[in-house]
Amino acid sequence: MDRRLFLTGMLGMAGAATVVALARPATALAGIPNTGPGILDELDRPSDDILDQDGPDGIEFVRHRRWHRRRRRVWRRVCRRYWRYGYWRRRCFRRSFWIRF
Repeated sequence: MDRRLFLTGMLGMAGAATVVALARPATALAGIPNTGPGILDELDRPSDDILDQDGPDGIEFVRHRRWHRRRRRVWRRVCRRYWRYGYWRRRCFRRSFWIRF
């Protein structure tokens, strides 16, 4: 079943690539005026404030959560023994507890 799904997927991808290659439109320029620089060119230009080199030399990272410790809850198997009907029995159950790292 896995081989069949794999081959079907590969043939589907190959067929999709073929359809895209055949149906790819030529360079369409309809609706685009050729008037020179516009508003979009000004938006793409980087701002001078970002490139200002007079600012601080490095970035200082502040650890504002120094008290915050990462914790994770995991499950531990706990077994208890008890005496019943003349011999020892064992009963196990799961108990959650937190670990820190």
